[in-house]
Amino acid sequence: MAKSLDDYKSEKKSLENQISSRKSKNARISREIARLEDAYNKMGKIKRNNDNNADKVRDNTKLNKVAGNVEWRGKYKDQFDNAMKDRATPAAKDFFDSIDAMQDEIGRALDKKRGEYNTGSSILNGLNKAWNNVSGIIRNWVN
Repeated sequence: MAKSLDDYKSEKKSLENQISSRKSKNARISREIARLEDAYNKMGKIKRNNDNNADKVRDNTKLNKVAGNVEWRGKYKDQFDNAMKDRATPAAKDFFDSIDAMQDEIGRALDKKRGEYNTGSSILNGLNKAWNNVSGIIRNWVN
């Protein structure tokens, strides 16, 4: 049984509702991503700039050689591990490890949200294509 004009109009309205819903979900996810990025950066700043503990860790372990978004290994990683073991105080180590663990958790949540946003954008693109297709059918039907 062929679809009627009313069926296409109903389908178009349904797609418009889905598009609107997906746009609002993507906007919410985008706000969550911004909050997570802010938290991630603040944790990094705490790790780098805290006078009581981070300076002890950084100064005593030459953290500046391995800081940033660089994946570190080899000689510098070994130097860092040795310095952490030998020179940093237990309180400084605990501080660094806890801040680092929290930043890692935020990073994982951030990656997950970015994946959700990318998926939502793909869904939105598909919905927009379907809406354009149905709109074209309606235009052809009416003309």
